[in-house]
Amino acid sequence: MRQCAKLLGARAYFEQGGRTDAVLKYPDKSILSNVEWEWVQSHNDKVDEISKLFKSHEKAAFSTFVSYSTKGHLPEAIEKASKLWAKASTPLIFFVVTFESVGRDRHFLELQTHVFSRGKHKKIRSQPALPWQINRARFNNVDEDQ
Repeated sequence: MRQCAKLLGARAYFEQGGRTDAVLKYPDKSILSNVEWEWVQSHNDKVDEISKLFKSHEKAAFSTFVSYSTKGHLPEAIEKASKLWAKASTPLIFFVVTFESVGRDRHFLELQTHVFSRGKHKKIRSQPALPWQINRARFNNVDEDQ
């Protein structure tokens, strides 16, 4: 989170006293993004991070939510985010790592990036969840045969 903030010219401030997990702020103290993340699958009723972000969304240029989901529950997670963010005046960037359960472990499959804005949803990226599974040539637009 710190590196992302730094690349965007901001600074990351982490949770203190039950507030948002992280707030990315510019030097003038304006808020770039409020950030929440949750290990529990986001379709679950007890996960209310998107509602929490919605309450303060107008203070930030955009909001960010990072979560996890099985492939089977992903449509429910997307629908829940769509409903909660429908009336927001700023975008929500939703990073979701899909996984399959193997015993008590999670085997990560994909990192998907979704944007919710002006009552609409768009999946903007999908890539392998683990960095060593990424075909760098494809993501760098380089011919793989070179």
